[in-house]
Amino acid sequence: MMQESVASRAQAAPILLVVEDESLVAMDLDGQLHDMGYQVCGCVDNGRDAIARARTERPDLILMDIVLKGDMDGIAAASVIGKELHIPVLFLSAYSDDQTVERAADAWPYGYLTKPFQNRELRAGIEVALRKAAVERMVRNSERWLAAVLRGVGDAVIATDAGGIVGLANPAAEALLKGSTLHGGLRGRAAAEVVRLEDPAGGGLVPLAPGGLPRAGAAMLVEHDGQRIPVDFSAGPICDDGEHLTGVAIVLHDMRERVAAELRLAYSERRFRGAFDNAPLGLALLDRDNRFVRVNRALCRLLGLEAGQLLGSDQAAFGDASDNAIEREYQQDLLAGRSDAVQYERRYRTRDGRLLWALVSATLLPADGEPQHFLIQINDLTQRKRAEEDLAHLAHHDALTGAANRALLNEEVDHGIAVARRHRTRLAVVFIDIDYFKHINDSYGHEAGDAVLKETAARLSRTVREIDIVGRMGGDEFVVVLSEVSDAAAVLALTEKLRIECGKPVHFGGHELRIAISTGVSLYPDDAQDFRTLLRFADSALYHAKAEGRNNVQFYRPELTARMEMRTRLGAGLRLALERHELELYYQPIVALDGDRPAAVEALVRWHHPELGLVMPDVFLPLLEEASMGEAIGSWVIFEACRQGALWNDEGPGLAHGPLRIGVNVTAAQFKAGRLAQTVERALHASGLPSHLLCIEITEQLQLADTDQTRAVMDSLRALGVLVAIDDFGTGYSSLSYISRLRPDELKLDKSLVTNVDADAERAGVVVAALAMARSLRLDVVAEGVETEAEKGFLRAHGCDMAQGFLYHQAMPAGEFEGWVAGLERHSRESGNPC
Repeated sequence: MMQESVASRAQAAPILLVVEDESLVAMDLDGQLHDMGYQVCGCVDNGRDAIARARTERPDLILMDIVLKGDMDGIAAASVIGKELHIPVLFLSAYSDDQTVERAADAWPYGYLTKPFQNRELRAGIEVALRKAAVERMVRNSERWLAAVLRGVGDAVIATDAGGIVGLANPAAEALLKGSTLHGGLRGRAAAEVVRLEDPAGGGLVPLAPGGLPRAGAAMLVEHDGQRIPVDFSAGPICDDGEHLTGVAIVLHDMRERVAAELRLAYSERRFRGAFDNAPLGLALLDRDNRFVRVNRALCRLLGLEAGQLLGSDQAAFGDASDNAIEREYQQDLLAGRSDAVQYERRYRTRDGRLLWALVSATLLPADGEPQHFLIQINDLTQRKRAEEDLAHLAHHDALTGAANRALLNEEVDHGIAVARRHRTRLAVVFIDIDYFKHINDSYGHEAGDAVLKETAARLSRTVREIDIVGRMGGDEFVVVLSEVSDAAAVLALTEKLRIECGKPVHFGGHELRIAISTGVSLYPDDAQDFRTLLRFADSALYHAKAEGRNNVQFYRPELTARMEMRTRLGAGLRLALERHELELYYQPIVALDGDRPAAVEALVRWHHPELGLVMPDVFLPLLEEASMGEAIGSWVIFEACRQGALWNDEGPGLAHGPLRIGVNVTAAQFKAGRLAQTVERALHASGLPSHLLCIEITEQLQLADTDQTRAVMDSLRALGVLVAIDDFGTGYSSLSYISRLRPDELKLDKSLVTNVDADAERAGVVVAALAMARSLRLDVVAEGVETEAEKGFLRAHGCDMAQGFLYHQAMPAGEFEGWVAGLERHSRESGNPC
C-alpha cells in the first residue's frame, strides 16, 4: 500500500505551499499555480505556520516570501524547513539588495525570483527547483544505499587517507581483521599495521603503497598472532577531480571457504560434478596440453557451442593468439608452483563471431594419481569492457559530436608533425567556424544548434580522408588536420570540398537551416613547427576570413599576426579609454525631407587613441564584448548624448526651427544585461533632457535575438516616454507581424537599401514596400546613407520622412555641428527660405 501511495503521488501534479504575507498576492499566485497545473496545499502568511504546514503536508516545493507577518521572516523559516524536512524552498521577493540576497543564500534556497516576474519565469524557477530537489533526493538515497551495501557486503572493504590511516571499514573488515587489532576498531589505525599481505609464492610482503597501485591478486593475510588467511585482494587509488591521490581503497575477499571447498571437491567427485555443471560462471577442466577435458553449461552458453564441440579441442582455437601466449605463462607458473592460483583477462571468439572478454581464474588441481588438470573459472567481462571503452572514448572525444577533443587533437597532431618531419611532407591545420551560429541558437533554440553541430561534424568526417583528423574545440569551432598534403593548392581543394559540403541545408523540426563556414589555414612547416602555434595562426586566418565576408577560406600570412596583435592591443586599450577620457561623441544630422531642415541628430562614438589617433567605431566596436566594456561604454554614450542634447535644447546653436531630438545606438551587452531602461532613466534625470527628445536605436539583428526580452525592454523604454527606432532595417529577417508586435516609433532603412535606389529597380521595390509597411503601422522612416540628390528625390517622392548621410554632412564633433547649424540658419535668413 505504501508503494502504491508513493507511486500515485509521483504521477500526480507537484504539490506547492505558498507563504506570502499579502493576501491578494497569495490569491493571485495560487490562481497562477493552478493554471500551470500545480496543486497548492495551502497559503500562509507567517513563518511559524509555514513550518507547521510543511510538517503536516510535506509539499514538493515551498514558494516563500521573505517579509512575513509575525516574529519569523521567510529566511529563518526556510532555514528550519531545509534542515529538518529537506523540502526545497524558492524565494519570491521584491528585495534584491546584497544583504538580503546574502542572508537568503545562507538558507540554501533552490531559487530566488525578484518580484515582479513573468509567468514563464515563475514556471521555469519552479521546474528547475523541483528537478534539483529530485536530483538531491536521489543523491541522498544513493548515499544511504551505498552505506547499506557496504554494511551488507561480505568482502572486507577498507578506505584510507593519503597518509595511509584507515577512515572507513565495513563490518566484514572489522570481523576479518579482528586478530590484527589488539583492541578497538580499525578506524584511525595505520593500514600497514592491520593489513599485512604476503605473496603466497615468495613469502614477501605485498606492497599496498600508492606507488604500487592499482593492483590485485591473491595473497596471504597475516594476522597479529601469525595466523595466515588466504585472500583475494584488490587495491586502487582514490583521487580527486584533479587526479591527485587522496587515499587508497582495499578490498579483501576471505578465501578460506573457497580453498576448503576446492579441497572437498577434489575428494568428492559427485559434489564436484554437481557444483561444476550448475555453476553460474563458466567452468572448465583443461589438461596440460590446454585441451578441454570437461566444460559446464555456463561456458557452453557463453561460447555458443555444445559440450561435444569443445571437449578434446585446444582452448587456443577459441581465443586470441596474444592472449593464448599470456595464458601459457600463467599455466607454467601454476605447474612450477610459483602460484597457487592465477587470474588474468583474455578474449574468446563465440560461435557467431562475437568478441567475449573474460576474467579467468585458474588453479592446478592436485594429481592424486590422476593427470594434473587446470581448473578455470570464466567470468564474462564484455559489458564492463564496453563500458571502459566508452569511458575511454569520452575522455578523448567530444560528447556531443563524437569528434576528437582538445586532448586527442594535441596527441594526434604532435604525432602527425613528427611523421611529417620524418617524411618531409606538409601538414595543414584548418580552423573552422560556423557563420552566424548564434543566430541559429537564438532563433530556433539550442536543440537546433546541437543538431547543426552534430551534422557539421558528420559532414567534416565524411569529407576528409582516413588519414585526417576532425576535432571540436568548443562552441561552433572545429579543427581539421590534413596530413600528407603536397602544397597549398591541395589544401585549398580539400577545404573547398569541406566548405561546399557543410554549406548544404540542415533540416530540423520542419525548418531548413542555411549554414556556411569560415575557414582559416596554417601549414607545417611553412608557418610554424608546433601545433599550438599552428592553431593560433589558423585562428588568425579564420578571423581574416570572417572580416572578408565569411563563407570563404583564408591562408595564414605573417601580417595577420600583426592584425591579431593590434586587435589584442585595442581590446586592452578599451578598458582604459573611459578612465583616460579618450572617447568623444560625433553627431550626424538627420534632416526632414519635407523642408530640408535638421530634425534630429545621431550620436556616434569615436576613440582618440593616444598612439593610433582617431579610431573609427567599425574598428573597435566589435571588440567591446570581448573586452567586457560593452555595457560601460554604452552607458557613457547615453549619459554624454543626453547631456549634450539637453544643452542644445536649453541654449541651442541657433535652432530656430524647434527642439532637436538625439538618437543613441545601444550595444548588445546593454541590451542583454537587462539594465538599459534604468540607465536611460538615470541619464534623463541627470541631464534634464525631456524623454521625448531621446531615441534609442536598436539594430534589427539584435532585437531578433530574443523576442520576449525585446518586448520587455521596449515596453520599459516606452514607459519612460523615450522613442525607439529599429536601426539597420533591411539587414535582418523582420516580418510585418513582428514589427507590429514590437511597436517601435521609427524605422531606419539601412544604407545597403538606399544606395542607388533611384536606379536599381530591385532595391527600389524593397524600399517602396518598406515605406508602405511603415505608413500602415504609422511609423516614421529615416533613410541612412543618402549621398546623392537623386536618392533624396526618390525617397522624398515616395513619402520617406527623414534622411541622413554624406549628402548633408558626415558625423562631426559637437562644436562643428553647432557651426553647421548656424550656417544653415544664416543661409536661411539670407535666402529668405526658412530651413
